[in-house]
Amino acid sequence: MTREIKNLVDKQLFWKTLFETKNLAAQLTSLAENQDDGVIYDDLLQYGKVHVVAQSGSNAGDNFQSDTFVVTARLLQGRPEEPINVLSAFIKVLPSNSFLRQAVNESRVHQREINMYHHFFGLLREMHADQPIPLDVPDCYYTHVEEVVKGETDGSSTCIVLQDLKADHYRMLDIKRGVDYHHCHMALTSLAHYHAQTMNALRTWKDSSTSGELSRVPPAAQFFLDEISMFDMGLTKILQDFATTVVDLAKPVNRPDLVEWLTDLQQRLPEIMLVDNLETIGPLACILHGDFWNNNMLFKYAEQTYHSEEEDGTTNNETAASANIPVSLKMVDFQQARIGHPLSDVLYFMYTSTMPELRQRSMLVLLRYYFDTLTTDLRLLGVSFDNYTWQNFLEDYKKRSLMWMFAGVLMITMTQNKQVVTTLQDMDAAEKNKDPKPDTNVEPVKGESGMSLDMEEKMRNMMATRAQSNSSAQSDRILKLILEVKALNDS
Repeated sequence: MTREIKNLVDKQLFWKTLFETKNLAAQLTSLAENQDDGVIYDDLLQYGKVHVVAQSGSNAGDNFQSDTFVVTARLLQGRPEEPINVLSAFIKVLPSNSFLRQAVNESRVHQREINMYHHFFGLLREMHADQPIPLDVPDCYYTHVEEVVKGETDGSSTCIVLQDLKADHYRMLDIKRGVDYHHCHMALTSLAHYHAQTMNALRTWKDSSTSGELSRVPPAAQFFLDEISMFDMGLTKILQDFATTVVDLAKPVNRPDLVEWLTDLQQRLPEIMLVDNLETIGPLACILHGDFWNNNMLFKYAEQTYHSEEEDGTTNNETAASANIPVSLKMVDFQQARIGHPLSDVLYFMYTSTMPELRQRSMLVLLRYYFDTLTTDLRLLGVSFDNYTWQNFLEDYKKRSLMWMFAGVLMITMTQNKQVVTTLQDMDAAEKNKDPKPDTNVEPVKGESGMSLDMEEKMRNMMATRAQSNSSAQSDRILKLILEVKALNDS
């Protein structure tokens, strides 16, 4: 008799059994590319005959730190065989691209995300089980880490198996377009709920007898203290290297004052590039999402329609009838999660995922909405603000805007460029055409970022190439972001 699958625990047991029994993670690329009809397993005793089909889970360029797949499993029974259960899951594995794989192996971002899904979110839910504040993340069915051992394992079995959100009617926005007001509102709602829960957790783990140190952190969250994030490891150094490119981007617009301002910022980068710790963050210390932009969230929509707002804030009457209001959201891709100030997530989102016209009209309104949602949640959780006010929030917004302007320019340059996928493919082909490196036990030389010198050089070259090939629309978007932040800091 085939075992019926009814709830989350049943789903977790099924996917664990399938992936561990069949080492499925390492076979997904082959299944997706070479077996359109899938494969049938008839030796999973408690589940009977299982028909498994794997397909690519995203378009080229949508994911840089993972290869993704959607796996559908049909549990068959009877004659003729009919599915008594149809299950689907979204799977993340290490990227097949050699450059990206080297980057994620050095930064251990998959291990970090596994810790988030497998340990930390469960801890947050347990802490706030009696509170009405939602944690808007997908269900996790199974995770596995295969450490890379030379000559033995290459990490291909490392995987994260998640709820298939698209099967549950969530969908991702077009990353080439700016997020409108309604989607911003929904995104900031979910973000504020998440930040409030993590702020409460950090407050709970502080020990007043040790000057507020995090000395009571449970094992499920200890990795925040023991393991350095990719952002702290390398991205601050990358942003510093990228600052010269930002200055160069401003030179063709015939604005000497702008070039002078950016050049001055470049010289002040050590004070602008804030690497947060509990002392510098202040009372709003939280666990950041770390990569909160419109590629890392999926929305569910109501049936009713509304007059849609375009990237520049105007109403599009032609498409208004088919536009839907988002009613819920799920956040994904927690590979950069770390302790920080919540504005790091908020400004990264606003600078990378909205158009300048929306920010010009609604930035302060949206910031105020986020702040009010956050503070309402914190009051519900009994968390003290330590006299932190809306005015303090605005001061932090201004202070942190400079760093996140640089990050926003970098992100727009890297993600809005059609040539990025081609460049990555060329780098992968060039790497695979090189003669194999001799086996050695010598550790690669590390650069200032903590990553290998080889990886630092590759990333610098890639960023320089991409910046030079921005389209006029992207350049205009970048210029408006720079002017916006300059005006804020001149005020």
